[in-house]
Amino acid sequence: MATATVVNGLSVQGIQDMVEMVKAQPQVARAVFYATTIWRSGFNNEATVKVFSMGGARNDTSRKQPFRIVGDHPQELLGTDRGPSSVELLLSALGHCLASGWATYGAVMGILVEGLRVEVEGDIDLQGMLALPEPGVVPPGFQEIRATYYVKSGAPREQLEQLAKMSEDLSPTRHSLRAVKFSSHLVIEK
Repeated sequence: MATATVVNGLSVQGIQDMVEMVKAQPQVARAVFYATTIWRSGFNNEATVKVFSMGGARNDTSRKQPFRIVGDHPQELLGTDRGPSSVELLLSALGHCLASGWATYGAVMGILVEGLRVEVEGDIDLQGMLALPEPGVVPPGFQEIRATYYVKSGAPREQLEQLAKMSEDLSPTRHSLRAVKFSSHLVIEK
């Protein structure tokens, strides 16, 4: 009996099987994700995530409970500090996606990632959301986003750089932010 190879917490065979399934039936890869946000007060909101669709089939049973994500602003920005701001959640989502890419593509490439910390920061001018000095002069969103990867791995730097590039180039979240200038930096930890 063969044992499944697990690299970076993922079944390499599972990844290969998923790729082959999608090659044979591309329609199964078409997905729709949903989030519902309820406004509470001021900048305090709560989003729930549970249902998703894949290949045209709605799935509302595989997740036993919805995930709840509370958002707010810090007090300095008139919030009640009950959660991160939406732009912080956006940076967190990008960090999650990039880290998942490191795990997935690292497993496929046979690169063992012993440790990974992804720090994501973004430059934003809050004048934009306040329509200052007048509407449209200052964009309300991020002007630039930077990621730094602190990785512990025995793989050569060239392979880790290739893995970082794959994680970025194939990231659905980064691609969704493609209008924003993005850069990254790789730090190999011992």
